[in-house]
Amino acid sequence: MFDAIRAGQSSNARHALTPVAVAMLVLCAATAHAQTPSPAASSSGGGAASAALPAANVTAQRDAQTEGSTSYGTQTTTIGKTPQALKDIPNSVSVVTRARMDDQAMTSVADALQFTTGITAINYGDGTYYFNSRGYNVGVEFDGVSILSGIQYQPQFDLSMYDRVEVFRGPAGLLDGTGEPGGTVNLVRKRPGDTFAVRSETTIGSWANYRQMIDVTGPLNQSGTIRGRAVLTGDTGNKSITRTSESNFLAYGALEFDLTPRTLLSLSGSYQVNPLHGFDYGQSLLTNRSFLDAPNNSNFSPDWNYSWASMQEVNGKLEHRFDNDIVSTTTVNYRHVLSNSKYAYLGPGINPTTLTARYFGQSQRGENNLLGIDSHLSGPVQAFGRKHEWLVGMNYQMTQQRSLSGGQNLGTFSIFSPPSNEPTIPFTSGNNLQAQQFGVYGQARVRVLDPLTVVLGGREAWFQQQSQSLLPTEGPWNTTARANHKFIPYGGVVLALTPQINAYFNYSKIFAPQTATTFDGQGLPPREGQQYEVGVKGSFLDGRLSATVAAFRMTDTNRAVADPFHAIGSVAAGSAQSQGWEAEVTGQVTRNWNVYAGYTLLNTRYNSDPSQIGQALDGEEPQHLFKLYTTYRFSDGPFGGVLDGLRIGGGVRIQSSTYRTVGAAQGGYAVWDAMLAYRVNRHLEAQLNVNNVFNRDYYARVPSTFYGIYGERRNVMLTLRADY
Repeated sequence: MFDAIRAGQSSNARHALTPVAVAMLVLCAATAHAQTPSPAASSSGGGAASAALPAANVTAQRDAQTEGSTSYGTQTTTIGKTPQALKDIPNSVSVVTRARMDDQAMTSVADALQFTTGITAINYGDGTYYFNSRGYNVGVEFDGVSILSGIQYQPQFDLSMYDRVEVFRGPAGLLDGTGEPGGTVNLVRKRPGDTFAVRSETTIGSWANYRQMIDVTGPLNQSGTIRGRAVLTGDTGNKSITRTSESNFLAYGALEFDLTPRTLLSLSGSYQVNPLHGFDYGQSLLTNRSFLDAPNNSNFSPDWNYSWASMQEVNGKLEHRFDNDIVSTTTVNYRHVLSNSKYAYLGPGINPTTLTARYFGQSQRGENNLLGIDSHLSGPVQAFGRKHEWLVGMNYQMTQQRSLSGGQNLGTFSIFSPPSNEPTIPFTSGNNLQAQQFGVYGQARVRVLDPLTVVLGGREAWFQQQSQSLLPTEGPWNTTARANHKFIPYGGVVLALTPQINAYFNYSKIFAPQTATTFDGQGLPPREGQQYEVGVKGSFLDGRLSATVAAFRMTDTNRAVADPFHAIGSVAAGSAQSQGWEAEVTGQVTRNWNVYAGYTLLNTRYNSDPSQIGQALDGEEPQHLFKLYTTYRFSDGPFGGVLDGLRIGGGVRIQSSTYRTVGAAQGGYAVWDAMLAYRVNRHLEAQLNVNNVFNRDYYARVPSTFYGIYGERRNVMLTLRADY
């Protein structure tokens, strides 16, 4: 199948965009099949005293929208392709709502995931992050469309264009296909509202940081059948370490068309550019494997270090609701990323006596095309006197990467006086990489008894990865990983203990192709394994407050390890396991009191590995991880109107020790944040955020042979919001 697709493509991955045309044809075909029955009922968006932009409601997908609510909790999520109540999903799922993003002054995807239960967000140093959960990387969806290699070490759009961040922990192979079993992050965009609204946010912060966001939404015709939204965001300023500055500009636009009362076409486009100057990949360990004792704002890189990234994204979605409540959804998402960088970094090892180290210069250029297509049908069915639900669909994902790089040994320098002369570093190596994945999937939610629901599903998956050398010489395309007709099963059970509390169990299969080869060049079989998870979920206080406790265990086999009988090559003989438990409480204790709290206990280990047996699978994920954020809004209380309009809040991240090199661990630490806000009137609110209140020293990325990043020092942000 993939050979046929490749036949129409250029050998240069930069031009191989044939699947984009296929995607457009899929969307057009879905449009042609949309029918025109009688109008469906709709409900208006519920606002709150916060005077936030109102949430508009046109289709069932809007039931999960968090904008317009002041709550940290939501009862519904769309990460499983269709709207589902959180307590009815037999998996661990968390949602970062728009209200919590605003209260914590979150501006990036990393900000949101850093305060999500069970997720470890690690700063790579060049403006990108990588994200782990349960000992593994996580994947990504953009509005429910899975994208290969779309989140790890990749730039992301500013958080101002998103309504919420949904996080599914554990293997998600049923709907997403191959990949690491840590989980999936679903980034859900803001959608046009059905009433006119404008929001402006102006922020001034530490280190000369300035940020301005304008968000406009509303109907574009008299009948309201065409709606639009535009978000413009710009910020500029310095970073926590000296001599580093960053700018960001985002433009996001979205349109929605009611083609018929039951057919909705959504189109959106985004553009963002991020220049970063004087950035620092940080420090390495000393040669005696101890940490450097230096001020936590030290920059060990030259002034001429820079990185520049631009992103363009387009998205199209067609939804149609039939008479019998069957819903058809087809979505196409395409993202283009272009990046350039030139920098020097130190390592491996700093001389503890002279505080000198070798510096290496690097120049890089990368181009990444990310395409995802998903089309599915879902609906209810009556059988044996009960209502059941079903879902069938197919999706296609493609990633094309073109990378050029060059490097030089710049010599040995004092780490406090890095090389000042900017070298010329030509590109000396380069390659094309293309990965494609196709799958068909199905899932049924069968209500066996009134309190018992069985969830069964499966996916038939195809995967292929190819690479081509570009420099120093151009070579042929080679297949580095392939899997055909791989079946990935899923099973779950949900038992209603009371109207408010459900118990659940799930079984998930792990399937991850790998590129390592045997000593004679043969490909290794995919990694395989399974997860078992059991938990209890509750929805309390009329649905305002949600709570979850879950325990899980994963096994991972066929891992590539060094061949014990040959000097080169690997064998599929490694195994690992991950187990632990999680607890989360989120939502409103009272109408004025919001709370989010999440705790994770994680134990991972290599069970079979010649060099790492018994060690933790991922030393950068702490064994204990606790996150808390809460706010309280005063109104009509014992103080009368004196404190009316005032909100106070704060939170903490507490974690145990972590490491990247065995024997060089960072001890546990806690970082506290605080917030104070005052609503002047129904249109205007001022908010003050203080992050790292006690100025705790810590590493956001623990030093190893290379790249150790300081955590942000204490900083202050003052935001003025205006809503009309």
